[in-house]
Amino acid sequence: IDEEKKSRLLARSPYNVVRLELPVEEGEEEFWKRSASVFRAWKRSGVLVSDEERCLYVHRQSFRQPSGEMITRTGIIAALRCTDFQDGMVMPHERTFPRTRSERLKLLRACRANFSQVFMVFRDRDQEVPPLVEGAFAEPPLLEFGDEEGVEHQLWRLHERETQENLARILAGKRFIIADGHHRYETALTFSREGAKEEDVGWPGRYVSVAMVRAEDPGLVILPVHRLVREVSLHLEETVRKLEGFFDVRLVFEDPAERRGPLGPALEARERAAFFMMTRRGTYLLTLRDGVMPEKEIAIRGSARLRTLDVSVLHHLVLRRCLGLDPDVMAEAGDLCFTPWESEAADAVAGGRAEVAFLLRPAGMDDIWSIAEGGERMPHKSSYFHPKFPSGLIIYDHETAFS
Repeated sequence: IDEEKKSRLLARSPYNVVRLELPVEEGEEEFWKRSASVFRAWKRSGVLVSDEERCLYVHRQSFRQPSGEMITRTGIIAALRCTDFQDGMVMPHERTFPRTRSERLKLLRACRANFSQVFMVFRDRDQEVPPLVEGAFAEPPLLEFGDEEGVEHQLWRLHERETQENLARILAGKRFIIADGHHRYETALTFSREGAKEEDVGWPGRYVSVAMVRAEDPGLVILPVHRLVREVSLHLEETVRKLEGFFDVRLVFEDPAERRGPLGPALEARERAAFFMMTRRGTYLLTLRDGVMPEKEIAIRGSARLRTLDVSVLHHLVLRRCLGLDPDVMAEAGDLCFTPWESEAADAVAGGRAEVAFLLRPAGMDDIWSIAEGGERMPHKSSYFHPKFPSGLIIYDHETAFS
């Protein structure tokens, strides 16, 4: 989350989970030591209460699509045993940054708890899971609330032992894609290696808290992740000339104020890679020219599917080849930013907080699944599964997990 939202959450409650997950003061170093102390204090004082029985949880989120349609997504919250990626049970689909993993590992070592869930997606073509989960809805929800983004949340316990065992049996045979939380999963995996022996199956540190959603769930929504370039000396005319070597470049409008409604839908029907480039001097539609073959032009190891993704074409042909920028270095330095919201991207350019924005289409679930199954990874921040699962709702505490 950004600094503005963090400050707002900190001001709202002295017990917001942001106090555990992030630095509170500007420049605070080794914040994980304070987090561990605060976490222990909250448990002692009763701010956080352990569930008296071992159970799974069902988390239902209802939210409105841009079209206005109200849809619902259902997740199962459980502890999943950490396994190496080469084992094939858990599959990543995006690249991660070492710095982020390092900070999360220090927090996990200090607190020995997961304050949020790793978002996992699994296939359930035979519809085995819904009948087992639906029994929870016969009882009133344990929690029910709305958040500031307009998402309605309901949480149920799934405490019937037979149902738990049946679900565990079914899910044990599934493969999971990490939809959101790559850094958290890799951190938990590293932590599990540090402290576990082969016989320590019951050690809580071998597990990570996850929220599992069926790939067939009608509420599984993937948004695009737009790119904002903050610090770049952009010579527009020269840049357009370079882009024309790879793309059909069309000026859509010169003044950002001319933008009327979202641009994203105009990309949906295009067969070749396409995106909008938005600057303060004009917004352009870039469409990969016929005859330009990204699987040949993009010199990276990987499948044709990976190289022909819109985000791959953007990173390699536009940012690297035409602008001379390294998106990985820029992202770590904070000079390449990301947002799923087109209006935020447009406002950042108009307000001078970004020199240029690139508006993309969302990645498709078929592409994500195929790339993950092939052992490949898309660029960092290639997908945004909406909405997120909130932090702090269910905390997986190693101290009480299996007691």
